[in-house]
Amino acid sequence: MKRTFLFFMSIVMLSGCSIPRGCPPNTIVEWVDLVKINDIQYHALDATNYTVEEKDLGEIIGEIKYEMADQACLNHQIKNGDAAFLSVGTKLYEFNGYKSDFRIIADGIVYEVQENDKAKTIGELYDIEGKVEGMSVRSSYDGSHVMDLKEEHWTKFINEFLTLDFVGFDNVYKKIEDEEGTFLDIHLKDGSSVRILYWTDANVLNLGAVGNDTLKNIISLYK
Repeated sequence: MKRTFLFFMSIVMLSGCSIPRGCPPNTIVEWVDLVKINDIQYHALDATNYTVEEKDLGEIIGEIKYEMADQACLNHQIKNGDAAFLSVGTKLYEFNGYKSDFRIIADGIVYEVQENDKAKTIGELYDIEGKVEGMSVRSSYDGSHVMDLKEEHWTKFINEFLTLDFVGFDNVYKKIEDEEGTFLDIHLKDGSSVRILYWTDANVLNLGAVGNDTLKNIISLYK
């Protein structure tokens, strides 16, 4: 079975639950708020992460063709134009200031890349070079702010982070075992954040990358 950090089609999910029409009896399907377009799968950012404004809307890059909630069963293969909760016909927009393979906007929500097979490095996956203004550690219990990283540390972290090979979570999750990860926010200049989870002992990141000694040594200072 395919595994990803943010998307499981079975018991535990991050969002709505439904019993789709035509599925076997007692089937429970739960979905994260996701969308796929141009062979890239995105997940919705938390509403508190960023408030979309009219100026953020760029060109239309597509629209929703199929809403999976209440319709798709467990064996559904997500296709371009599919969304978990967005209605059919919902327009998908570029997010001004970002490449559309990193973030897009739909129905007033920012969707951030989750899976992109074309990306070879984190820098190709995340369009954040030159857009970072800080980093912080978040509580693994309630998500609250714990502490900020020193500028000398987060700048070095970001420089190394963007060069890492993007291999996908499927290729790193077995390294994690029972370790508790460190939640990190990468703060961008527009006020939004990229949120990642880093298991320093295993030296892997949830977005699907293996860290290096520089990253591990920096984050170990803040654990």
